[in-house]
Amino acid sequence: MQSIFQIFSNLKNEIPEDKDGFSIASLPKIKSHKIGISKEGLPLFFIKCEEVSTEKVLDYNLESISIRFNQRCQLKAKGKKNTEGNYTIIALKTDSVDLQEYFLNIIYFIVLKLAEIAKLKELKIEVENLIILFTKFSKLPTKSIQGLWAEILVIEQSLNPEYLIKSWHVSPKDKFDFNDGIDKIEVKSTANSKRIHSFSVEQLNPNENSKLIIASVFAVETGKGKSIFDLVKSIADKIENSDVLNIINEVIIDTLGSDFEKSFEHFFDYQLAKDTLAFFESETVPKINSTLISKEVSNVHFDSDLSNVEQLKKIKSNSLLHKTLME
Repeated sequence: MQSIFQIFSNLKNEIPEDKDGFSIASLPKIKSHKIGISKEGLPLFFIKCEEVSTEKVLDYNLESISIRFNQRCQLKAKGKKNTEGNYTIIALKTDSVDLQEYFLNIIYFIVLKLAEIAKLKELKIEVENLIILFTKFSKLPTKSIQGLWAEILVIEQSLNPEYLIKSWHVSPKDKFDFNDGIDKIEVKSTANSKRIHSFSVEQLNPNENSKLIIASVFAVETGKGKSIFDLVKSIADKIENSDVLNIINEVIIDTLGSDFEKSFEHFFDYQLAKDTLAFFESETVPKINSTLISKEVSNVHFDSDLSNVEQLKKIKSNSLLHKTLME
């Protein structure tokens, strides 16, 4: 099956001459909704809507996306008869190929959820979620590109990526990177030659009945290597559940914010990261005992060298979360 981006790229050979025209193509697994290309070579989605609706909604016109609800359109795919109907048109306004590919996939996953003839009320809810996603691009990043790359590498290397993704932090400000409500995983990365990582006191002192594993990654930036989105593609090949893939998109956008577009330019040594990925029980990591810190002292951070700490070779508990890392 062709990817959505490949389908869109094929349409570049059919760019319309009319300034108000567009060319369209069918979408995989979908009959009524279509993908298109504008005179400017930008992508469009045509979502077929119910003919009669009492629901009135306002159109959106943002910096990188516009949405026009319930427009009367006459569509014609190459070699097929004209199709007339009411469509909601989602238009991307970015000419960045990387961003186009990424957003085409996101919008396709949204369209997959819709009925063949979408009710305007239901479509409005999905569009509002899409708008929220796009507005996050102006926010300041909450974690470095390197840190996020390391987390996604751990998912990509895991035995059960789907379970790990569902346990990924809801908010970038969460104390632990992965938390299934019972056990925790914290991912640390470094570009230095020694396995030295920064911790907060709280990170190495989880609640009494939880087990915490530290995942340590050497993430060294290179001219060639794998980007965040190369890893995401690898994960997508292992997962069919589109809702799980949507979680990845949401976490990436929430975490990177205004650094999102820059992330396409950063590549890391994938083989080095794979070869040096190591896991440690939190109890073995050198740390400051929280009982020795005065209650009046807060926000304590320190660097800990794990170079000579024994690596975890086998999961000793029945933790579902930790068994995603190794047998």
